Amino acid sequence: MIASKRPILVFLLTNAIALSLVFALVVSCKKTEDPGTGGSSNLTTIQGNWRLTALNINPALIYQGFPISELVSGLNGLEGGCVANTTLSFNNNTVTSNAASVSACANATQSKLLFNTFFGPSTTYTETETQVVLKGTQTVTATKTLGTNTATLVTQLNVDPLGQPTPTSYTMVLTKQQ
Repeated sequence: MIASKRPILVFLLTNAIALSLVFALVVSCKKTEDPGTGGSSNLTTIQGNWRLTALNINPALIYQGFPISELVSGLNGLEGGCVANTTLSFNNNTVTSNAASVSACANATQSKLLFNTFFGPSTTYTETETQVVLKGTQTVTATKTLGTNTATLVTQLNVDPLGQPTPTSYTMVLTKQQ
């Protein structure tokens, strides 16, 4: 009779130990950032200096048979880091870019085209808590989400990055610069 109860006893002890470990782990975990006690808080405006650190598109572009949905890393690799070295400044309802003075952008045709699509010469902006409207060669209305050091802008345009008439969703991630 004792031999038949032994597997049940081992099963119960094993599960009890496992549950105790899970409980101890859950109880011992603590939140590392509490906004009420001095943790980082989200930005409240897009005003300031930014770098374009990601641009995702949907649908993806097909390049030599391969789909490409994230454009910044590819452009930086192909065109010498133009995007990585360009600063976008949002100040007094005006957007400026230093791409014209960045040496990495001298022959970066596609990178400059990208910046001019959204942040061309004479671009102005207005913002609300949840939206940014960019007015330049075209008007682009984007949903805006601000983090502690990022701004994510999401918009839909009737053309893809190559100018083809394909409705395309654009998700831009800007990273705040000092």
